[in-house]
Amino acid sequence: MADIPPAQRVKLYMANPDLNTYGSGKYTGVIMARSGGVNVARELRGTGKVSMEDVLRWDPQVIFVQDRYAPVADEIRAAAAWKAIDAVRNGRIYITPEYVKPWGYPLPEALALGELWMAKRLYPARFADIDMQAAADRYYREFYGQNYAGPN
Repeated sequence: MADIPPAQRVKLYMANPDLNTYGSGKYTGVIMARSGGVNVARELRGTGKVSMEDVLRWDPQVIFVQDRYAPVADEIRAAAAWKAIDAVRNGRIYITPEYVKPWGYPLPEALALGELWMAKRLYPARFADIDMQAAADRYYREFYGQNYAGPN
């Protein structure tokens, strides 16, 4: 990801219920940066609520929704206010698999698999050869002695 100039990096937003999101100083910002993205809410310190005007101004190209908040993705797709957002117009709203864990204290698989999963969503052409199920299975076999059983 180092060869992508800052101005060409994908702008992304982590959508939580009620326009809450993660800014800087959280692991979410780290995983977004290491995946080659730019957290549009980085001006916010920690977690907090933003306004719809903020989201419209930021115009993220990709929206991530944690698996524990999956209904938020449908709410965004259905709400008229979100229709102008690049990520919504282009169908780039993704629910993170459980191994991404982009909040709080990340599990080891968030570092090993989560960043790869996120990079694949941000830059699909660069990572077209990556099979996430196979990568997750390899990781889980190596460290947990079994294949990954969840969806990715």
